Amino acid sequence: MLAYVFWHQIGTSNEEEYERNLVAFHDYFNKNAKIEGYLGSLVVRVNYVPWAEGDAYEDWYFMQSSKTLDLINKAVLEIGDIKEIHDRIARIAKNGKGGLYGIVKGDILSPSYTYAYWISKPSGMKYENFYKEIEPFSQNLWRRQLAMGPLSEFCVFSKTPLNISQKFSPIYQQRRLLYSNVQITTPP
Repeated sequence: MLAYVFWHQIGTSNEEEYERNLVAFHDYFNKNAKIEGYLGSLVVRVNYVPWAEGDAYEDWYFMQSSKTLDLINKAVLEIGDIKEIHDRIARIAKNGKGGLYGIVKGDILSPSYTYAYWISKPSGMKYENFYKEIEPFSQNLWRRQLAMGPLSEFCVFSKTPLNISQKFSPIYQQRRLLYSNVQITTPP
């Protein structure tokens, strides 16, 4: 399971208009884009990203495999009504950055949780040792794929605050869910 994560901020708009257009796009896209391997999206507002001042938004697009990324991109750029609704939000956004993340373990919908801790493996530490050390607090763990993305290699999501050692260089976020429409089916 993968997720394309897109970070962005309000550019030329107010909060109410921006969030209304953002949710309208996701709702329309999820109801109308018929894309093989696409499982839906969620949107959270976060209180911090390292490259900008103020709140930002994270759009999480869930998919079965990375080949779905091309299909999502094509739909946004080429399907008339989807492109039109996407362009409404794109015109009033700024500071867009994207990354590809894969779930290591936990709840697929954990990006909707209230707390996030973007963490890094300390230089020189073996991955097996890293995973062992973070085991007590990493029940919902995602990992960046192919070094694609502006934030840390790992993210831990939690419904309650965590105490994470500074040796993992944690970047803390408080999050507020704005929208979710994810269709995860598990085989019998």
